[in-house]
Amino acid sequence: MLTAHRPHAGFTLVELMLGLTVATIVGMAAITIAVRHEHLAFALEQIMESRRALREGADVLRYDLRSTAPQQDAIYSMGASFVEFRMATGFSILCGLDSTRTVLVFPARTSSGTNVTSWIVAPEPGDTVMVFAASGDSSRWDTHAVASTPTSGRACSPTFVATGAGAPPIAVRIATPVASDLQPGAVLRFARRARYELYRAADGAWYLGFRDCLSTRATPCATVQPVSGPYARGGLQFHFLDSANTPTADPHRVARIDVVLRAESAMGLHLPGIASGAFADSVLFTIRPRR
Repeated sequence: MLTAHRPHAGFTLVELMLGLTVATIVGMAAITIAVRHEHLAFALEQIMESRRALREGADVLRYDLRSTAPQQDAIYSMGASFVEFRMATGFSILCGLDSTRTVLVFPARTSSGTNVTSWIVAPEPGDTVMVFAASGDSSRWDTHAVASTPTSGRACSPTFVATGAGAPPIAVRIATPVASDLQPGAVLRFARRARYELYRAADGAWYLGFRDCLSTRATPCATVQPVSGPYARGGLQFHFLDSANTPTADPHRVARIDVVLRAESAMGLHLPGIASGAFADSVLFTIRPRR
């Protein structure tokens, strides 16, 4: 009786070697693609961080420096990488005065309804309040030093209808009496000495830094705080120009401020076909301060 013998199932050595070679090629290709994707994702993140730093720095400088009035002593000092200025912190409407004309009364802030009082930070001794005086065809801003923190409980003038009914008005004492021609209804602007500068932080990177100053503090100027960054070394440059677009070193003559911001990624980028290194970008913009 004849019986058929089935061949053994399996792979030859050639087939195994071929399969292993193909698997190795596919695996290496997959790893290469994954690494490239990781590098690309990291590069995009670094690029976005750098451009976000430029956008944030430009926005904050435009907002704060545009409201300065150089001809009214609003810029204290300035240089290629810093500016020290009078920063607007709030506003309100005068609704009352005491007999000494050194206590300014104005409506309180409310959580609902229309507000005529608003501030970033509450006034403190050492701040400045500017009172708008209009008399006939002339007008002016009178500057006074704030001598007390805000208190409540004083009444507004009955001839002045203030918003925010139900909340007691706020009173702030100033160091010198306001002029005799000032009456309820005058505009109040609160301000504080502040400084923007490029500085190097403990991590070795460069940032746009902010600090505010009060003469009543033991150390007048607060510790510098980062606003945006990181930037390149020398990545903030101010150019101050007068009304004739000529560079000026006189703070009272500043009519235009050109600002250059240069950002640089914290780490180098590694992308195929592109030279390795840090990503750099810049922005140039102009600020025209209020007169």
